[in-house]
Amino acid sequence: MQLREELLINKPLDPGQELLLSILLCREYATRLSDERLFKPAGITDQQFNVLRILKGGPEDGYLIRDLRRRIISRSADVPRLVDRMVKAGLVRRREDPNDRRGCLVQLTPEGRTLEAKLAPVHTALCREVDGLLTPEEGRTLIALQQKLREGVRERLEMGD
Repeated sequence: MQLREELLINKPLDPGQELLLSILLCREYATRLSDERLFKPAGITDQQFNVLRILKGGPEDGYLIRDLRRRIISRSADVPRLVDRMVKAGLVRRREDPNDRRGCLVQLTPEGRTLEAKLAPVHTALCREVDGLLTPEEGRTLIALQQKLREGVRERLEMGD
């Protein structure tokens, strides 16, 4: 179904509107699919899952909050509060950074490690399902075009700072 038809748009769109609407709608569908298949059944948010994955792939002693902030997908996330909620849920723990007493390291707990391991095959299957919607060439093209858009948008955001 064409975007204009799906959103019941009858009037002409200004340059760039269809592109931005398409990106936003695709993000909405991908978010809903991930929520329904992965996050809601596990009782966590997408940001919490992102932190679990970051910590699983990181150093054994954990990451500083500022390191998590640079790695997390949602750039507007309040990472300290996110970590606080995950501490309360027993998924991560904080410990003082031995190199800088002002900072703290965030580490997976055994419960967090178990949850991440339980979700990993579900996540892998979901990724493969989405990947199968495009041919390999289409997937590479889409990734390259999205990278070009990300870089252009990031430059404009940095110009506004």
